Amino acid sequence: MRAGVHFMQKKKYKFKKINRLKSKKSFQLVYAKGRTVVDAMSVFYILPQEDDNVQIGLAVGKKLGCAVIRNRVKRLMREVFRIHQAELKKGYHIVWMARRKLTKADYKTFERVFLRLAKRAALLQE
Repeated sequence: MRAGVHFMQKKKYKFKKINRLKSKKSFQLVYAKGRTVVDAMSVFYILPQEDDNVQIGLAVGKKLGCAVIRNRVKRLMREVFRIHQAELKKGYHIVWMARRKLTKADYKTFERVFLRLAKRAALLQE
């Protein structure tokens, strides 16, 4: 490294197993007892929890398209959450359910939808 040259430190954003909702029981609990924030492109189901992290479950139904399309939607949803999870308040379980309009969207639209829903649900830190 040359003198006087500083490299920007990259923040490491990870999507760990601890941040995932996996079991059907967890999803059903959030659906049954959580509150809902609705958008034209997707829906958030939110349930406050005692733990110190944010867990997200992604729901993309078969009506949205073939496996390639559904996997692309889930991949983009995961990426948006991974980048913005540090901005969310701790102690919530979130289920993010996609709607048909989201299948044709680009990354910026996914990001805009996620942040809009998180703001309306009061999940963003000040």
